[in-house]
Amino acid sequence: MENKITVFIAEDHKLVRDAWKLTIEKNALFSIIGEAEDGKTALDFCSNNKVDVIIMDINLKDGKSLQVIKTMLDNIPNVNIVVVSMLNVYHLVKDLYKAGIRAFLTKNSSKEELLEAITKASKKEKYFSIEISNLFLERENDAVNLLNSRELKIINLICLGLSNKEIGIEMKTSEKTVEGHKTKIYKKIKANNNIGIYEFAIKNGLIDPTS
Repeated sequence: MENKITVFIAEDHKLVRDAWKLTIEKNALFSIIGEAEDGKTALDFCSNNKVDVIIMDINLKDGKSLQVIKTMLDNIPNVNIVVVSMLNVYHLVKDLYKAGIRAFLTKNSSKEELLEAITKASKKEKYFSIEISNLFLERENDAVNLLNSRELKIINLICLGLSNKEIGIEMKTSEKTVEGHKTKIYKKIKANNNIGIYEFAIKNGLIDPTS
């Protein structure tokens, strides 16, 4: 069949790579054009070859996946990227969506979801796995929506390890005002201390636990 959808795979685990290839190559619409186990190789290949869809693991061993994805989006015309991640962290999905990726899957996604994501991406359409879609639906009704921008800023500073006094200096307000904001935050998210705030922030994608 002519005009197959060409697919490039960037994944550092050979077993996973081979499993994806097996699934993709069973479909007559697709053709694997290349593969890589690190971001640099993926970027070099996709910058110099026409690729319809790039499947990119977010945690490649060289640690440059996010940087490579954003470089591809900025410099490769009409690039279509399907991101795959072990993590279904809200802030990560949201940031990459805004940056311009076509699809987002987790390692729990089914073979059918993988093929659907490739198909949608090749048509420049968006696709999110069931797990990612549910993450967004849950987020619409959670306690995060009760927090104002100032409270979200304080949560971020708490997670960075700043004291009430240091937060006050950073936000140009008094330590007592910060304590008042924290009391309101505790009530809204049902936390009792800074540990509870940190756990809430990770769960809801307000901070990156890997940074």
